[in-house]
Amino acid sequence: MPVLRTYPIFFALVGLAASSLLYRRALTFMNADAKAALMDSSSHTRLLGLIAVGVFLVLVLWRPSVGWAFLGCAYLGLGARSYFRLRRLGLPLRAARLILIGNVSAVVGIAVCAFIFALRARP
Repeated sequence: MPVLRTYPIFFALVGLAASSLLYRRALTFMNADAKAALMDSSSHTRLLGLIAVGVFLVLVLWRPSVGWAFLGCAYLGLGARSYFRLRRLGLPLRAARLILIGNVSAVVGIAVCAFIFALRARP
């Protein structure tokens, strides 16, 4: 597959890699109680992410442009949810900032990738 057709995937990969690195770095600034609270609240977000990917797979088989647009919108919604979840948890400021930047990088990477593919899949 030519790189010119698959370059949007690199946006998603870079966003996810940055998110993972920043998340791991943020964990070093947190105590055990804060880590436990973060892990507990992350379980619902992971479930929502899996549901979004499942719906995306069904939609992309039906109409690719609708599936890709849904994926972008779903991750934008999950990003907004993570912002409010982080504020509610009361994590240390430096750790919360790193996690938020990581979440934003993942959301932007996936959303940009999804919307590029959605534009390509238009009839």
